[in-house]
Amino acid sequence: MSNSKYSYDLIRFDNRLVYQGSYHLPVRALKTLCHIIAKYVDPLAEDLPDDLHIPLKEIESAIKMNEGANWKSLYTDIDEICRDLTSNPIRFKTQIESNGVKLRGYINWCSSAVPYRNDNGKVMVRFGFDKMMSHFLLGLVEYVRLYRPELNRLRRSYGIRLFQMLKGIRNKRGKYEQMSVEEYEVEHLKFLFALTNKYKEFKDFNKRVLKPSVAEINEKTSVLILKVEPVRLNRRIVSLKFHFTDQEPSEPFKTSRKPPSLRPKGTVTDKDLASLSYAKENAYRMLTEFGVEPGIAFLRLLPTIKGSEFSGYEDYFVEFALRHFKLWAKQQKNKDQSAATFVTWWTKKGVFDVESDVWSKMTEKIIVAKKKLQINDPLKWENRQLAKDLTTAEFKSRFGKN
Repeated sequence: MSNSKYSYDLIRFDNRLVYQGSYHLPVRALKTLCHIIAKYVDPLAEDLPDDLHIPLKEIESAIKMNEGANWKSLYTDIDEICRDLTSNPIRFKTQIESNGVKLRGYINWCSSAVPYRNDNGKVMVRFGFDKMMSHFLLGLVEYVRLYRPELNRLRRSYGIRLFQMLKGIRNKRGKYEQMSVEEYEVEHLKFLFALTNKYKEFKDFNKRVLKPSVAEINEKTSVLILKVEPVRLNRRIVSLKFHFTDQEPSEPFKTSRKPPSLRPKGTVTDKDLASLSYAKENAYRMLTEFGVEPGIAFLRLLPTIKGSEFSGYEDYFVEFALRHFKLWAKQQKNKDQSAATFVTWWTKKGVFDVESDVWSKMTEKIIVAKKKLQINDPLKWENRQLAKDLTTAEFKSRFGKN
């Protein structure tokens, strides 16, 4: 299970999955999948978890919100959920052609999904992820962030699919524009919804898929679709322009748990500093030299630098964060005020959080910097690989490095 400090309700899907993948899952299977991803998949981990053994009662509790169903039926429907998660693949267009036809790739959501009773007689489901799914769930740079309680309000799988797409756009553009406009070709929409061979007449697609999805999104989510504008070519509707913005949901979302508050600042001892790796020690020194109080730097900032890309390069992270701050922050009166504003950006405004656009850009820059170091100074790169899991003192004692 993920040990993330964040709510179990946060879901992240890679942009390629949301905007290029063709898939359709029945709504219960999709909600089950989102529960598993939110609770059991750490987006900063290096690998997907091995077999997950989840009580059926937990799945029931997680997905039954806002569905007026007879939940005794879940014990019979679980067979369909397991089948859907293992046999409804995600389809992708590839660049490979055969006889003028572009071939497609297929990835299953789960490699296995098997109900069983444990030794205590409790009904469990053993889930295993297809390893290829790690490309769409782990180490993400460009992704769509969703909240499961909001998604759970929707009862139409196509509505969930459209909501994913539009919410991802508002997450990114909402800070800069009051209303977003996005155009999709009708055939591309049908591909994304896995409806390529269905609803050949637009009026049928509009009546059975589009209109009900728009109505449900407007009624139950934080996205408001103002208009769906048809674009015609020779009197035929070839694409649709979605005009949409944000709205306050009719009811507040209930979350599984609240993130704990940040630890208060305190003193930092020599023992604390001795526990730091070489890169973390560098990062701490850079923060304090900039004016951040030692307790804040050690207790509130350093622990939030997580993820495999930053392991052993925490000082790179701080360097890029400070560089971004100096570039974009308004003129500060003095060093203390500048440091205080920087801490506010980090802890309260979430400028350098995993959910921000800045974090994504920093990740890309750090990946490039690491590659340059490996090429230009392989000895330093190797030393960082060795030192990332050791304290500075341990590294020096083992390898005799100064």
